Amino acid sequence: MSASSPAGRWSSATLASLLGVQVFQVVLAWSVLTVAGPLATAVVLALGTLPRIAMMSGLTAGLAGRFAAHRLLAVGELGRAALALAAAGALAVSGLDFTGLLLASLLFGLVEAITEPAAGSVPALIADAAGRQRMEALRTTLFRVTVVVGGPLAGLGALLGLSTALIVGGLVFLVSAALFLSLRPRPSDADGTAPAAGHGPAAGMPGPPGADAPKAGEALALPGVRAALICTVLIELGCPGAFGVGTLLLADDRGWGAVGFGVLVGAVGLGTVLAALAPGFARRLRGSGSGLILACVLTAAAMAGLAFSPNLPLAAVLTVVMALAAAAASAATLGVLFSGPRPEALGMVMGVVMAAGALAAPLSYVLVGLVARLANPRAAVAACAVALLAAALVALTDRTLRTATAPEPPTGPQAGPPADPAADADASTTDAPPADAPADAPADATGEPSADGQPGHLSAKGA
Repeated sequence: MSASSPAGRWSSATLASLLGVQVFQVVLAWSVLTVAGPLATAVVLALGTLPRIAMMSGLTAGLAGRFAAHRLLAVGELGRAALALAAAGALAVSGLDFTGLLLASLLFGLVEAITEPAAGSVPALIADAAGRQRMEALRTTLFRVTVVVGGPLAGLGALLGLSTALIVGGLVFLVSAALFLSLRPRPSDADGTAPAAGHGPAAGMPGPPGADAPKAGEALALPGVRAALICTVLIELGCPGAFGVGTLLLADDRGWGAVGFGVLVGAVGLGTVLAALAPGFARRLRGSGSGLILACVLTAAAMAGLAFSPNLPLAAVLTVVMALAAAAASAATLGVLFSGPRPEALGMVMGVVMAAGALAAPLSYVLVGLVARLANPRAAVAACAVALLAAALVALTDRTLRTATAPEPPTGPQAGPPADPAADADASTTDAPPADAPADAPADATGEPSADGQPGHLSAKGA
């Protein structure tokens, strides 16, 4: 892949954008903590996630179809650059106050909500089917690299000064915008149809609910579903706050500084990457009640260890374990939620789960900030561990969920030969999401089908 080719320019633009986001978020979080304290930091970060709810509900997805995707991404990168440079100027002159930081967080989240739905459609505009597969795989790789190294790099950049780090981030966004603008859509295919992506339900996902689809109450009454939903909410109440706010407050409390916070951000990314690169481990847990209980207990233990870790290296190792175990817990709960004796209930169940998760994550930030203000950061992270232990207790006390087992791997021949053996082999080893799903979505949070092509199921003994 040549650097001057459309795919090369797209990959360079994507890498620059992802690195710029890491720099901005690390500097923003550290700046808010310096200016306004733990609770205000949690509120700012929580409000910054609210625009993602609009993206998840589809309110911003129409812009990707109304405007050319590469141009929409370029405009978004220009907006991010303007925000970063304006924040850098304010920090250099007089310092940002709480209102300015809150506005920057909201605007940055709004830009992400508008542009992210378009990001997955750019490969379809500039490459053929084979090229799109390579580009989607590359985007996943770039995302995994930046979530691991982006945080530490941002922390090191902050040593030069927060305003300097923001200037660098703004320049990176400008480079990304120029590269996106240089892309040109490819001509239509020989049959006269232009390449399209992102239309219709994803593979293994339900379509629109039919007339016989159950109501929300009926869907939640299915065996194990209500308990799995409670576990999901408890996990979402514990993990985002510990990852996004708890690591920040601990780094400040222990004197590790912005560099220490960046290292912990990278450790969270490394844990999620390891979870995505362990498909066999994830498949064994998906739909497994015992796996869910074990993963929640392990996550809680790692959180408790992180809260009282005496040094940064040990804290980084525990953070990796915490993120890996949390991803495993999410995979197990999703497997149970995909179980249901009535497949038509799946859409309703997953809609409730997505709504609960979207609302629980911002609340998690605020609760961690509140406990840190009333007590200290160690108590705040320990409270997140209690939420994970509560999820394990719920799974343990519900017989259907406790005795659920993961689906058995297929033993017979496949239903049909894959269209691309190499791509199929690669997908089976990386546990990647479907091609039309966002490439950077974590493998444990995509709701993808299990190894045998069917949703996870509850065993007979758990019914």
